[in-house]
Amino acid sequence: MKKIIITVVVILIFAIIAIYCKFILGLASQMANPKVSTLEKEMSWEKEHKLWGDYDDYEKEDYIVKGLNDYDLHVTLVKNPIPSDKYVIISHGFKSNRYGAVKYVDSYIDLGFNCIIYDMRDHGENAKATVSLGQFESEDLYKLIEDTYNRYGNIKLGLHGESMGAATSLMLLAKKPKVDFVVADCGFDNLYDLIHTSYSVAKVGFVLPSVNTAMKLRYGYDMKKTSPKDALVGNEVPVCFIHGEADTFILPENSQVNKAATEGYSELHLVPNAAHAQSREVLGKAEYRGIIGDFLNNIDFK
Repeated sequence: MKKIIITVVVILIFAIIAIYCKFILGLASQMANPKVSTLEKEMSWEKEHKLWGDYDDYEKEDYIVKGLNDYDLHVTLVKNPIPSDKYVIISHGFKSNRYGAVKYVDSYIDLGFNCIIYDMRDHGENAKATVSLGQFESEDLYKLIEDTYNRYGNIKLGLHGESMGAATSLMLLAKKPKVDFVVADCGFDNLYDLIHTSYSVAKVGFVLPSVNTAMKLRYGYDMKKTSPKDALVGNEVPVCFIHGEADTFILPENSQVNKAATEGYSELHLVPNAAHAQSREVLGKAEYRGIIGDFLNNIDFK
């Protein structure tokens, strides 16, 4: 009888361990291999929310850029109707794609920019890949910047990012890229801290160290190192932070922390009644464009 009890206990222990490991791997997979939106769904959402604007009327060019480890990134250049040497690369949010960046195109076109929108790794038309929410993506973005200068020559170049795209744009600044400004809309300050807050609300904060271990072993990155606030130390590129005051997913305090971390010129605009990634929708094209335009004037960007 004693041997039977011991055997049952051992089986139960191994079963609990197996269930826990499956649970942890499932949580890690939700971030590293998420179910992403299609181009069609993003287009439909943008149009339903009246954010598609005049996108269909602009001249466009599609091409592919080699990112980190020659990973193919699907890219669209949206040409300004008036020839211009000003360009902005717009990075979309988690589970979205380049059509999720269309909401910002009209504002930049009005300001005289050509817009480059693209599918971040594992999103849109790109092949399946590990999502790191900033680490690998910033390496891709660096390659895209290099390609942009090679294609278009002596230009002025800025970055705009939403959520994961904002974190990616800020992470890139640690590499001292040749960019004139960054607009970071609702970005987080540290991925590990962001997930800890989310898990704590769900009463499962205790599993985060295990999830991060799974990330390191299975997907090759440490969430603690996906840290825009650390990347901003010593940064002198001007940054305009925009964040919805009603954002409960990535709290506005994240942008406040990031603003405090950067050493160059920066602004922070908190948008009343805007939830996560809704500042453009709440403000409307003209007012959102006004924030960016005033920022560019303040940094004497011509």
